[in-house]
Amino acid sequence: MQITYGYYADEYGGKTIPEQDFRKAEKQAEAYIRHLTYVKGDIFAVENDVVKDAVCAAAEVYYKYNAQQQSGTPLVKSENNDGYSVTYVTEQTDGKTAEEMVKKKAYDAVYPYLLPTGWLSRKVGVRCDHKCRCDSL
Repeated sequence: MQITYGYYADEYGGKTIPEQDFRKAEKQAEAYIRHLTYVKGDIFAVENDVVKDAVCAAAEVYYKYNAQQQSGTPLVKSENNDGYSVTYVTEQTDGKTAEEMVKKKAYDAVYPYLLPTGWLSRKVGVRCDHKCRCDSL
């Protein structure tokens, strides 16, 4: 399954990623989703709009990260408008690197799309063909 920029802009309603940068961010998002769901099989084997939406959501996270890396500006961890305070993600802040923060943001982006589908479940099914039906305990 390949997500096109047309799907991102028209169906998903995305406006964050420019067309020339979409393919790279989409590839990173697909790789991350494959990593999350590899236990269950190939999530991209069947066309599914929910999976496409999850890829688009993760692609926006990766695009923002890539843009910040290229511009040299640090990742914003938190902001406070009251007294204007900004905290940036740095190596080893709270024990997390910038890459770990991006993975967490990508997970938070795909979670609402993939959780109802069962793709995020790590359960392993047991099947017993014996007449005792011990797999239904």
